[in-house]
Amino acid sequence: MKTYLIKKISDIKEKDLFEFYSKVFNTKKNSFISNYKWHYRLGYNEFEPIVIIVDNLIIGHAGLIPTEVLSQGRKFPAIWFIDFVVLPEYQSKGFGKILTEEWMKICPNQITYCNNLSLRVFKKLKWQDSSFVKRKIYPINFFNILPSLKKIELNFANKFFRFFLKKKLSNNKAIKFYNISDQIIKNCTLAEKKFDTSSPTIIRDESWFQWRLGDCPYKTDLLYFENNDEFIIGHIFFQNRVKRLNIIYSNTKNNSEIFSLLINWSLENQIDYLWYVNSKSNINSNLPSVFNKTINFAYNTNNQELLKDLSRGLSNTSGIDSDIDYISRDN
Repeated sequence: MKTYLIKKISDIKEKDLFEFYSKVFNTKKNSFISNYKWHYRLGYNEFEPIVIIVDNLIIGHAGLIPTEVLSQGRKFPAIWFIDFVVLPEYQSKGFGKILTEEWMKICPNQITYCNNLSLRVFKKLKWQDSSFVKRKIYPINFFNILPSLKKIELNFANKFFRFFLKKKLSNNKAIKFYNISDQIIKNCTLAEKKFDTSSPTIIRDESWFQWRLGDCPYKTDLLYFENNDEFIIGHIFFQNRVKRLNIIYSNTKNNSEIFSLLINWSLENQIDYLWYVNSKSNINSNLPSVFNKTINFAYNTNNQELLKDLSRGLSNTSGIDSDIDYISRDN
């Protein structure tokens, strides 16, 4: 095996880092490269992504987002594993395993949402996994989200389906919506205090929401929907010419009026589908859905009590966590 170096991204010249990012993250490079410091929450603590270098060339990258987990009254530093990549010509040569093992040394507690291929790699490194996280989709425009139907311009069918949904919901009340503000960040912080802490939770304090919402580079695409004392935060963007509304955070406790109002609003604003993530114990569990998919949640820690607790999942999982909300966002 060739000689290699492991370096933090802060020790890499931005020109070299940008060149690598442009090569491997081409689907999101425009917004990602200019905002990578926000993306990785650099400066929050000493944890930051690393790269592996061979022959003065960056050949691999392991990203992270620092966070904290509350378990049985104790706070544990943790890192989300994201943006792992090795250049194709250097794959199957052991560099991926080396990079992952070096990444695991950064923080003793590691968590991730991952695909089946990545999960196989993690399990070889003694990670545990759970299937408590679900991704759900509520389609509003079947004829735009299904590839087989998208090719056919079924405008009449689309209008009919939207008309049917409106009639079914039969709620003419308008939902209130706002752009992200300091007050909304405070509302989210207060909502966190109502989560069940019998299972581990992601710690989201005011500084966390300021980073994730207030400093978000696509902040103008985030809307705060409110009805009485309930709220939903949605992220609206296009992916492959499909207009989606990701429900990334909410304080709702049941399938209440706010969801019907949000669907009504989506119909009026040409949203193609609603997307959201929840766990078996999450407060959003009663949201309506048609398509469901389990998301792999993998974790690793040397603390046996935390390891046992994480097997029960995170009680406040939502789309606002990790990069699961915006990883597929078009530029």
